[in-house]
Amino acid sequence: MDITQPSAGAGATTTDHGSFTEQKSQMSPLNNGGGPPVNYPAYPYGGEPAPQEIRIIAPPVQFRRFGNAAALGLITFGICTVQQSMMDAGMSVGYGHGTRSMTAQSISVAGIAQFAAGLWQIANGDTFEGAAFTSFGASWFAKGLAQVPGVGVEAYQNNESPDLVRKQKGLIALTWGFWVTILLLGNVKSHVANIVLFATLNLEIYFECAGAWTGDERITKAGAWFGFFCGLSAMYNAAAILLNEENFWFNLP
Repeated sequence: MDITQPSAGAGATTTDHGSFTEQKSQMSPLNNGGGPPVNYPAYPYGGEPAPQEIRIIAPPVQFRRFGNAAALGLITFGICTVQQSMMDAGMSVGYGHGTRSMTAQSISVAGIAQFAAGLWQIANGDTFEGAAFTSFGASWFAKGLAQVPGVGVEAYQNNESPDLVRKQKGLIALTWGFWVTILLLGNVKSHVANIVLFATLNLEIYFECAGAWTGDERITKAGAWFGFFCGLSAMYNAAAILLNEENFWFNLP
């Protein structure tokens, strides 16, 4: 059966596809008569968009309205790492005490806020920082969630032998050490502050792994000291982003 459509009006094109007719406007907001999109300074993908074609495209990175979220990811990681390391090293409240006071900050500050910073960095086109912040944000969130009463993680571990729980923590630390080593290798050509951050983070995690497997508190405390300096270097990196000649007397090196 032949279906006949009325002819298109002025400013439109008619394309026949067998039994039906499609009309596409050449003057749509995205196509602009075959020229570059009207919302952007220039067509970002090379060449000209094909006539009679309507493209739905995401704006390129340089046209997105996101700020640099690296400072947020670094400061949330640094603050909570310094606090946790001070408790693990026994600097203030004694070794092994006070870590539950970190539950809320592990979930909200180092967890949710750092994870969100990672997502923003991915949207900004920075895959490295996005992967680092989202992975560590998820880890901190899981760590805080495990300490919430009623979740069942601590109750489950209390039914297991302490040696088994200790070795499980060592295995978790070891696998995270592999990931942090990859991040360190990805920063060997970066500035010194970034290298110090990931180097001390590597040492913290591997010392934590060794302390968990051997049961030696001295090794765990030594790892906590490395974590303390790692957190300080993260806070310095955040300050170097925020403090510049526009709002400070000089740029931090």
